[in-house]
Amino acid sequence: MEREIAYYRCQNKPVIFIAKTLNIDCKTVRYIINKWKKETHDYVFALKSNSISFFNPDITGLLKRSDLSFSYAQKLLSNTYVINYIILNRNEAHNRYMDCIRYHIHLLLTHNLI
Repeated sequence: MEREIAYYRCQNKPVIFIAKTLNIDCKTVRYIINKWKKETHDYVFALKSNSISFFNPDITGLLKRSDLSFSYAQKLLSNTYVINYIILNRNEAHNRYMDCIRYHIHLLLTHNLI
């Protein structure tokens, strides 16, 4: 179920859409997203970049093309634009693309790949 939720978050879909599509409670979707936030908090806030721009890089295409695999997660998290996006948006509470990124971080953390 986490993979399906991540897919829709990467497509920039709201919680209510995901819940209706997957035929589950909104509460369940929020619980899983919050679980990712807790699991990835230390990693996200430890990230540093030498060249942070003042504007959010457009990483929409990278996220929407994700196949939600380990290899794609590694590729995504080695991208400078993605790192800058994380640093610029890590404090936002309701950012769908950050939820997508957190799922990719979650994937790598659960398999000790980062």
